[in-house]
Amino acid sequence: MGGPAELEPGAVFARRYEIQRLLGEGDRKRTYLARDKKMDRLVAISFVKPEAVLEDPEGTEREAKVLGRIGRHDNIVSLYDYDIAEDGSVEYMVFDYLSGGTLAEYLRRADKRSLDEILRLGRQLCRGLSHLHKRGLIHRDVSPENVWLDERHEAHLGDFDSAIPATGAGDLRPITTNSFAAPEERKGGALDARSDLYSLGGILYVAATGARSPGEAGLLRASRPDLPSAFGDLTAELLAESPDDRPADAETVLERLKEIRYTSNIDALTSSGESDTIEFKSSLHHPYGELSPELQKLQPGQAKKEIQKLLRKSVTKTIAAFLNSDGGTLLIGVADSGAVLGIEPDFGYLRQGKQTADGWLLSVQEVIINALGAEVWNAVRVSLVPHGPQTVAVVSCPPRTTETWHSEDSGECFYIRAANGTRELNGSSLLKYIRERWPA
Repeated sequence: MGGPAELEPGAVFARRYEIQRLLGEGDRKRTYLARDKKMDRLVAISFVKPEAVLEDPEGTEREAKVLGRIGRHDNIVSLYDYDIAEDGSVEYMVFDYLSGGTLAEYLRRADKRSLDEILRLGRQLCRGLSHLHKRGLIHRDVSPENVWLDERHEAHLGDFDSAIPATGAGDLRPITTNSFAAPEERKGGALDARSDLYSLGGILYVAATGARSPGEAGLLRASRPDLPSAFGDLTAELLAESPDDRPADAETVLERLKEIRYTSNIDALTSSGESDTIEFKSSLHHPYGELSPELQKLQPGQAKKEIQKLLRKSVTKTIAAFLNSDGGTLLIGVADSGAVLGIEPDFGYLRQGKQTADGWLLSVQEVIINALGAEVWNAVRVSLVPHGPQTVAVVSCPPRTTETWHSEDSGECFYIRAANGTRELNGSSLLKYIRERWPA
């Protein structure tokens, strides 16, 4: 047959596959759309290039065994068969045909994708990677060229010829030239599932920016100021130089993406009002409304200090209460009515040169650490979400495995959520609550 380059539309390969057209070509394979005459279905048939076989003789069999070990999954390309032509001239693999083409082709049709599209893509790839990693395998070649889309634009991870068992990640492994590869891959170092997560971060980056390859996280934020800061934070973590600074696994990334999707919809969060898991605060620094009679009696300078103290305490008490209960979401820059006020009025209360969104984040970090401790700052996540001309800060507070105490002038206090408010516990009720919630 002389190799796959000679196949033309209408040709029948292996007395079964009627070639229709070329789908694409990579470093290792040339892939055609074909009709499987035996099963009466469209398939993608990939022919391995002779030079690729010489370079990696076991590549085809290894990829087939990896896909067999993985089994069927909604976000992984399905392999139907693999074999060698009857005359021994070419190795081939038969896959499920995915009519949406590659993710690389899809991304090239628009400079930047919407947040919903990006998060949906990320969730799909996380599910595929999680399935792969739970079976003790590392893909090593996650990139837009190796992700295929079906007619619903559902993503399917493909091209497993570079995959290796996680237990053999330090052994001799097939070459990959993927520009999305993790730093440890490029250096020939030890690999684990977090190496694939780096590549996932690269895909999120290019989907958001329209770039051809991953770049600096700061460039992402500059290119897409319309995206919530939590998305930029997660992408930066995925693209961290050291695996230890990346999320632990694909399941963790999946939960983070779900959280970003939830917290980025300000209208949905504010529409139902405050509850046991949602609370609104107008600001962290800027007072709204008239001063209370007690504050009106104070000197202006003293009154200002007391107002700042009360505003900060109102925020940190709520965070502590969520952490001590079943978790919740705090929106800063939203009035009790649900009207969006934005955090921008707070900027004027920040130090000179820090009157920006980044400066505001530093101020809320300082406030939380002072009242609740550094470990609480690491437990919560703050996302700045654009909403029209305003920005809302969304603080995600998951329930903790230990109690959270609030530092005050009188010592430490303990707060929980009660209906749609915050309540202090003390005495026997506090001891009972702690014993029941965190039994020794």
